[in-house]
Amino acid sequence: MTPTTSTVTPNRFRALVPWVVAVVAVAAVFLWDVEFGVAAAFLAMAALLFRHHMWLAICTAAWGFVFLAVLTIPGPYDSPAGPAAVPVLGFYAACFLGAWYLGRRLAAARGRSEKPTPTAETVESTPTADTFVMPAVTTRPAAGRTGLESERAELRWPAESRLRVFVLFLLLLAVIGAALKFRGDVPPLFADNPDAAREAVRLRSNLITGLFSEFWGIGLAVSLLRALTGKAEGRWAYVVFVVIFAFGAALGASKNSVLLGIVPPLVAALSVRRSATISPKNRLRVSLVVLVIGAVAVGAAVFLGGQRTLAGTGQFEDQFRAQYGASPLYASVGSLDLSLSSSVETFGRLWEVREQHPPTWGRYTITFTGSVGDRLFGPADLYAITAGLSKPFYMNTATFVAIPLLDYGPIGAVIFLGLLGLSVGVIDRRLAAAWSPAHHLTRAFVIYFATFGVYELYPVVQPFWLALAPGLVALYLLSKPMRWIPEWMKR
Repeated sequence: MTPTTSTVTPNRFRALVPWVVAVVAVAAVFLWDVEFGVAAAFLAMAALLFRHHMWLAICTAAWGFVFLAVLTIPGPYDSPAGPAAVPVLGFYAACFLGAWYLGRRLAAARGRSEKPTPTAETVESTPTADTFVMPAVTTRPAAGRTGLESERAELRWPAESRLRVFVLFLLLLAVIGAALKFRGDVPPLFADNPDAAREAVRLRSNLITGLFSEFWGIGLAVSLLRALTGKAEGRWAYVVFVVIFAFGAALGASKNSVLLGIVPPLVAALSVRRSATISPKNRLRVSLVVLVIGAVAVGAAVFLGGQRTLAGTGQFEDQFRAQYGASPLYASVGSLDLSLSSSVETFGRLWEVREQHPPTWGRYTITFTGSVGDRLFGPADLYAITAGLSKPFYMNTATFVAIPLLDYGPIGAVIFLGLLGLSVGVIDRRLAAAWSPAHHLTRAFVIYFATFGVYELYPVVQPFWLALAPGLVALYLLSKPMRWIPEWMKR
């Protein structure tokens, strides 16, 4: 039955109420203070987007909280450049996030156009009116949602024998990478001065050792996702793998190395549909476990960052200790503030001197090539610029706007971030209904890197994806029966 205008119109007005309230509230904050108005706009938009675009909303909220940290929490690295950069960064972030939303809508529209129209032969085979079938995956709308926005796939894992051999192979590669990276020295995690030990490791490392060491994160991501979404049989073996890989990832005393292996599988686990054999009560338990693991991981990373700074030497570390003392709690709060606000502060200083850096037309975008890029295209060191601007604290990251700004100028950065946002949106939407764990981990890593933009444009700075891509391709191939796989591994 076609709904009448009288029944549709009230629903439309009701849907507009939150938007009207948000616009009025944000406008009032803007009139009071522009910088706080920018932060309020991002937080309000995150709340409005959360129901239908959860990960886009979370990324939007991350920018809002970063801006609030810059404006409200005092720290030893604070300067007038930080708050002054909030409106500028807000504009660039809005371009990226808006393009992300547009990319999702375009991908959803294309998905609807590709959906086959039911015929007389197929109508009888349709299970029920509220379910529909797509190639390789059966989906069903969640409560309160309809259409493509509600699709959630149920993962299909490879046979246990194949998957365990794959995880053990990743562990072997990671151990080899650790041996090559540390060369018998004490890992930075256990060093008296973790920052000095990390710098010593960085100076003698190369592309090969760097890529091998990234297998800790890949193994951690695969093991954690399997433990959270796979069958109960054999789950504890993957829990053990998670502990081993997490320990290995932490050896370098890098928060991001650990979060890189934990956050993406949590994103993937929250994005997929639980197996029909799992009771609603157990599904709730799994979701709670995912949230607890995420909270513990972030808390541990913040604590590790605070302790690392307390153990360091230098003017910044001295000011940090003077402000926060030896208290682990206060040091963790200081570490959180530093993580949230330092990149914006550094970008503010870079924005002030942007005219001193003519566009390099892509040189900083291929920073991940390292010495190879230096030989072919000339040297380019983003961290040398940001460290010089942040003396004597030597903060390296300056948000994901820094590289396109240096490469293409202020207007070119808008175009770059718009195209990047479109790509993220299309990947986010297209892979959401895939059945393969490799597809969902790919999507989760893209979402993670997009949110990590509050710090820097990580994929073009670090070559992590050069190890990640082959690992995910191998995981995808393991999920498909292949003639070259021995019979004992197919069971």
